[in-house]
Amino acid sequence: MTEAPWLMRGMAVAGDDGMVLLCDECPCAKCTPKVIASVSVDGRYEGENMIDFSRWRGDGIGFPGAEWRVIEITDCIPYFSGVIDENGKLVGLPVRFESEYHYRGYLEIQQGCRDEFGAVTWPYTDCEHEGEAKE
Repeated sequence: MTEAPWLMRGMAVAGDDGMVLLCDECPCAKCTPKVIASVSVDGRYEGENMIDFSRWRGDGIGFPGAEWRVIEITDCIPYFSGVIDENGKLVGLPVRFESEYHYRGYLEIQQGCRDEFGAVTWPYTDCEHEGEAKE
C-alpha cells in the first residue's frame, strides 16, 4: 500500500496541526470512536497519585490511522494526544501520569476517528456536551 495525500473533493485534507494527512485510504469508514481505557488517579494519596500507562503502549491498542488522547472527563482537561500508527500503537503515549491535583480525577484514553472532511470525532464525553441531549 502506498500512502498518498488524503483527498476530499480534489483537495488535500489537513489535520488539526495543519499537516496534510497521508494514508492508503480514508480511515473514516472503518474506525469507530471508543474509550480504550478508563482510570482514576487521586493526587491526595501517595500511591494513588500516579498511573502507569505501560499496558497501553504496545502494538494493537488502537485503529491504525486514528488519533488518541488522554482526557480528564470531569472537567474536560486534555493531557496528551497523538496518532495511532500502522501497528495500532499510540505514538507518544507517556509511560506514566502523575496527578498534581488534590482530588480524584477520572481519565480516559480515547480513540478518535477522522471523518471524510478531516474532523476528529471522539467518544461521547458529558463535559464536552453540557446542555445537549445525549444521542
